[in-house]
Amino acid sequence: MTLETIEQAQVVTLENSDVKLTIRPDLGGRIDQLEDLQTGHAWLWHPSHYTSETTRSLPVGACFDDQWTGGWDEVFPNDAAGEFRGRNLADHGELWSQQWQVLDSSPLSLKLGYQCQTVPVWVEKTIQIDAQRPEASLIYSFQNQSEAEIPFLFKHHAAIAIEAGDEILLPDCWVEPAFLEFSKVIGQPGKTRFPHAIDASGEAVDLRVVPPPSSQLQEFYYTSELSQGFCGIRHRRSQSSLLMTFDQADFPYVWMFQSFGGWQGHYVVVVEPCTTLPSDLEGACRNGTVAVLKPQEQQRRRLTVQLQREHGHGPERPELG
Repeated sequence: MTLETIEQAQVVTLENSDVKLTIRPDLGGRIDQLEDLQTGHAWLWHPSHYTSETTRSLPVGACFDDQWTGGWDEVFPNDAAGEFRGRNLADHGELWSQQWQVLDSSPLSLKLGYQCQTVPVWVEKTIQIDAQRPEASLIYSFQNQSEAEIPFLFKHHAAIAIEAGDEILLPDCWVEPAFLEFSKVIGQPGKTRFPHAIDASGEAVDLRVVPPPSSQLQEFYYTSELSQGFCGIRHRRSQSSLLMTFDQADFPYVWMFQSFGGWQGHYVVVVEPCTTLPSDLEGACRNGTVAVLKPQEQQRRRLTVQLQREHGHGPERPELG
């Protein structure tokens, strides 16, 4: 592990012979880049104006879309901003916008901590890279410091760089548009089974296929009742896949935000394993699809990210019980 400061920017790197993670404690503790050292492919997307040498200072409550510069953020304790049960919750929560403390480090691991301001919760994140394989574990701890129950949403927000012909990787599951007015691939309400959908004109759509940026399409859908706990992207040119695996008790849903040139000109897929559905906490509470921290409870949630390289075959699917 190396830690250096560049113009007040904190840059931490963890690597083995297969994969290199670049982590930014000053930028919400996010994984800023995940590079396959065998193929040279950099998996995480950033907008063209992003410069990794600089830092930033944002207030809790900053507008996420205005400040978004890609990488792998986390969203907690909420997504949609607004008042919820007497608390004023920030846009996309507060983890992404604030500097995290470096609590511990070793050549293959980093432990970060953050004290939330909008809810009485202490959050810790440990990133542990495998010594031999192209994979890393992301382990989260949430400590409720109050005597009150705290409904919440926690999700990954991994911006994946894409090319036309890449493939969305999901198990058998239900798919439905998150916001119909945003939906330009599916374009109509209702659930279908992945990878199938019906567009607004009644034509069949294969949701696995990444279209070119010239399509100017965009989509944002929720998935539920996953038959297995995984999601990811296959990069056709390098014949490799980024796969996230997890216990479905930790992340029962996966959100997929996709801009194929249609939203702010971006070309990116954001892969979002999540605890909660939908983005509105009040709605999730009514539906019984919200995560909850009980008084003084500590919860742990875990996700593993792995790179798979093909050897004359398609991407492997994880063998999960």
